[in-house]
Amino acid sequence: MAVPIRDLQAIAEALFTARRHARPLAGFPGQLPGSLEEAYRVQEEAIALGIALGGRRIRGWKVAGIHPDLRATYGAERMAGPVYADVVHDLPAGGRTRVTVIDGGFAALEAEFVARLGRDLVAGPDGFTAELVLAAVASLHAGSEVASSPLARINEIGPIGVVCDHGNNAGAVVGPELPEWRTRPLESLTSQMLIDGVPVGSGSAALVMGGPLAAVKFLAENLAARGRHLAKGDIVLTGMTTGIHAVRPGSRGRLVFSGVPDCELEVVAASGYGT
Repeated sequence: MAVPIRDLQAIAEALFTARRHARPLAGFPGQLPGSLEEAYRVQEEAIALGIALGGRRIRGWKVAGIHPDLRATYGAERMAGPVYADVVHDLPAGGRTRVTVIDGGFAALEAEFVARLGRDLVAGPDGFTAELVLAAVASLHAGSEVASSPLARINEIGPIGVVCDHGNNAGAVVGPELPEWRTRPLESLTSQMLIDGVPVGSGSAALVMGGPLAAVKFLAENLAARGRHLAKGDIVLTGMTTGIHAVRPGSRGRLVFSGVPDCELEVVAASGYGT
């Protein structure tokens, strides 16, 4: 049974308000939507509130895989959410930065490959072909998603809850550009995450389903269905490669990617967004 639009709007307002003031929520605010389509409607409502009331601007998007056991249920392999400009941290030469999470909510760091668009990406006569996507991506970077939500158990709620709440995103780190990424085997583009000096996961671009460009292709199709498109300068977090690593204010993360300087992330409590 479809959730009334006014109820979807109420969910979006509750999630937006909790994020705006960096306040945790005890549970999902309302009836959980019954489909990803409804969840993306909630996301769009929350985006509109962020722009109108919070003065926020979208700088890019995150892509995440849906657990294989749930893909048939939701009719999708991936999901997406917005990344706002005010929580993107550019570290082209590596180095240190502070990232913010909602204290008392969900908080994690994920080592990811970040694509940067060199031109607008719109469908050609044959849709979003691999060649079209490759031509639109200007660079691939070491990086991290800062995942955080007012809902401490958001991943237990599942893809519907994640999509509703901005894709569980609270920021991104865009590190150094990876050399020769177009021609190197995906397995040679390695990644590692350390939390408080302890290695907690390692991987490579080969662990992104179909590779990072496949994530960009999915996102282009997802946004086109929503009347949006990827624009020149946008970034795309293409999916975790080392796991989901829980953090809290005071934690320190370190990104180690092959052939580029490391990035260090100091986790602090958010005081609010767009305020």
